[in-house]
Amino acid sequence: MKWLIAFALLFSIPTAEVAAQEVNAAALASGASLSAAYPVPQPHPRPQTIRDDDVQGTWELGLGYAFVRFQSSLFNATMSGLNTSVSYYLRDHFAMEGNVTSAFGSQSSSSAAARYVFYGAGVKLSTGNPKLQPFAHALVGGVHMYPRAAFGNNGIAVRLGGGAETRLRQQLWLRVEGDYVRSQLYSSGQNNLQAVVSINYRF
Repeated sequence: MKWLIAFALLFSIPTAEVAAQEVNAAALASGASLSAAYPVPQPHPRPQTIRDDDVQGTWELGLGYAFVRFQSSLFNATMSGLNTSVSYYLRDHFAMEGNVTSAFGSQSSSSAAARYVFYGAGVKLSTGNPKLQPFAHALVGGVHMYPRAAFGNNGIAVRLGGGAETRLRQQLWLRVEGDYVRSQLYSSGQNNLQAVVSINYRF
């Protein structure tokens, strides 16, 4: 009787191993089918460039051409020169802006030279989409004008205006703007116009 029980046990061991292998194979096949049906999402790579509509905490430098029309009780002048600007975005569409404009030309009534410098700081508000962003800005500062009069050639100035920036390529923008400049020189006020075309770099 004992030998019969031992023979039965020896015969059942291979059968159990085959059954276990079949169960493992079925489990692996089921896991593979579930992975195929529900793939594990892969993390998105972190962008290496600045999004055009997400510029909070970034800087913008601008360099371009400026046209200035200056009018006063003493003389009028038409001048051309260089416009430089720097902005820092506190929010995506709100920035602090600083600007310096220097222009050279001649007086309208004669060939006498005229020189103009504006320097100021203020705020810039923008809107739009990643390719075209209209903006408005307001700057307060000073103005230096040559020729010098008996009342001096330094005064205060306020610059109000706006324009649009269009993207040329990643981080490079073309900026076109027009401004009204109210200056206080020669013991009187002046209403001046300024136009700017510049290339801006965001980083």
